[in-house]
This record gives sequence, C-alpha cells and structure tokens, in this order.
Amino acid sequence: MKKQFLFALIFAVVTLSGCQRDADNHAASTTESAEPAAAAKDCPAADDSGHVDIAPGLSATILKTGYGRAAATGDQADVDAKLWVYDEAAEGGKGQFVWESGDQPFRFQLGQSGLIDGWTMGIECMLVGEHRELIIAADLAYGEKGRAPIPPNAAIIYDLKLQRLTAPQ
Repeated sequence: MKKQFLFALIFAVVTLSGCQRDADNHAASTTESAEPAAAAKDCPAADDSGHVDIAPGLSATILKTGYGRAAATGDQADVDAKLWVYDEAAEGGKGQFVWESGDQPFRFQLGQSGLIDGWTMGIECMLVGEHRELIIAADLAYGEKGRAPIPPNAAIIYDLKLQRLTAPQ
C-alpha cells in the first residue's frame, strides 16, 4: 500500500510539473507571438519615439502600444477616430477640426472601397488597444478635389484608437 501511495504521489508530482512547464511554454509563445504578429506582416517598426514611416506621404506616431495580432485587410475594425486638417502652424499640426466618431466607434471592414488609401494603410498593422496619430498627405487622402470641409490638396491628421478587431469569417 505504501508503495502504491508513493508511486501515485511521484506520478502526480511529475504530471503536475509537466503541466506547469506546458503552461509556461504556452504563455511564453502567446506573449512572444503578440509582437511578432506585426512583424510577420512586414509591418514597419516604430523608432524609440514611437514614430513610424508607413509609406511615402504617410507616417504615424504610436501614442499607446496595443496587443495581439496586427490588423489586416478583410478584418472588421471598431475605431475611435478624430480628424483634423493638417496645419503646420497649428499646435501639433492640428488645424481645423473636421469629424469624430463620437460615442460609438466607427465600424468598417479594412480594405473596403470608399476608404481613403492613407486610412487603410495607416490602420493595417495596428494592434487592438493601440492609439496612434496618422499624418496623411493629400495624395493619400482626398487629393486635388478635397471633400468639404477638407480643402483640395490638404494633408490630414487622424487620431485613432483601435478598440476591437474581428477576423473575416
């Protein structure tokens, strides 16, 4: 009886230590995969100040880092957004205030038609919970025609917070 008890005790200790090791390995792989998700999509990395050059005419400043996988074309995203006309002379470049999503996040599918290129390119690679500011040149925004109240050939600034991300089904 003592041998059976001792064997059961040793078996339980070995099994539990193996389970803890598996849990530790899973937690490490989950943590490690949160950041490389952005890198896996060839997402540009931010410098030490949080600045990212995404494309010519499009840059971002990451104000708060997020978590999880990077947003990709086809995802449904819920974003808190504010929009200004860019004005180099204004504080932070934020000239005339144009629009905000308000109490409810703006919901859209990333890559759908009707969105400006700078919006799509600037939100791709964002992580849930991330807060970033995009500066979008006119040719990636509303271009030569503008869109009232945004004048023709105007750069714009978006302040964005990615609240939720849902993969396509």
